[in-house]
Amino acid sequence: MSALLTEIVIESTDPSVAATFWSETLGWGLHEHMPGNVPWISASGDPEQHDLKLVFVKTRPGRPAGNRFYLNPVGCDMAQEIGRLSSLGATQDGEGSKTPWVAMVDPGGTGLTILPTRID
Repeated sequence: MSALLTEIVIESTDPSVAATFWSETLGWGLHEHMPGNVPWISASGDPEQHDLKLVFVKTRPGRPAGNRFYLNPVGCDMAQEIGRLSSLGATQDGEGSKTPWVAMVDPGGTGLTILPTRID
């Protein structure tokens, strides 16, 4: 029997801001786990459901800035999505890339790429 992946924990300089950004980006409701007010989001919004949850925690002291984890929203007009995510607080990561995607960073420091189409 294989395991189920139900949570991805994302370290962030500001977990509440990052969780709000991703909640608005994905259209998933924002929730908090008690105790500790740990913000999380999922498509169902049900903590008992075995769907994927993104959980946001504060970056540990002494941990280097940045990470190697990228979230890749797809299925959108790139220019519109870049504008929408910028209005939510994301910033572009580098200019003039020759790749088919655009790299951005969310308000909590997590990298993301906007893809023009699904890459399989």
